[in-house]
Amino acid sequence: MAEKVAPVKEWRSLPDAELRTRLLEIRQEMWQHRIKAKSGALQQVHQIGALRKQIARIQTVIREQQLATAGKKV
Repeated sequence: MAEKVAPVKEWRSLPDAELRTRLLEIRQEMWQHRIKAKSGALQQVHQIGALRKQIARIQTVIREQQLATAGKKV
């Protein structure tokens, strides 16, 4: 089952490598849910949408960190 969504404030404090690891885990979980949904075994289909939102939020935080480090280098 999908775990409770971590607040974005917590994600902003994590290092880039840990965020990317978490992103891969969520993508794998979403893939499993999609397979279950296609076979009819997934009871809570809304979890797929929730996982998509988590992925988008993590990607946003990663991009924010990239822009912050690029701004410091200039």
